[in-house]
Amino acid sequence: MTQQTGGQVHFARGVSIAERTIMPILAAMSLVALVIARAWPVTSVDSGQPTCIMRIATGLPCPGCGMTRSWVHLAHGDVARAFEYNFFGPIGFAMAVVLVVWTAYALLRRIPTSRLLDRVNPRWLVALTVVWLGYSVVRMISLGMGQDYFALVVA
Repeated sequence: MTQQTGGQVHFARGVSIAERTIMPILAAMSLVALVIARAWPVTSVDSGQPTCIMRIATGLPCPGCGMTRSWVHLAHGDVARAFEYNFFGPIGFAMAVVLVVWTAYALLRRIPTSRLLDRVNPRWLVALTVVWLGYSVVRMISLGMGQDYFALVVA
């Protein structure tokens, strides 16, 4: 049973359609990305051409550069190489796995999937984002200066 109030459609328990569908949609997208990372051959990402527009235009890595390679290596069990491509790749990979597992658990137990967001501290997300962007700036500056700390990213 649904009711419409103020332009939004709500379920009888007061949960909007957006609140009910956002987590399963994000989980489905994460699952697709995890499956692609596992199916993608490692040799192809190691020798492939860059596809990042910022990298093609400037020669410098964007914050996400190396993330695809990191996920593919991690999906194939090469944890060390995954961290070398992008330190935050394995972190994002782990977050995707948690999202998929939580959503499946919540759907099976009939728990609102949005409760995962209640368990996440927004301050931690902001701090993680700031550290990720700082890491990215350090990568760009070091590569721009010709240092090879992150040479694997632009190889």
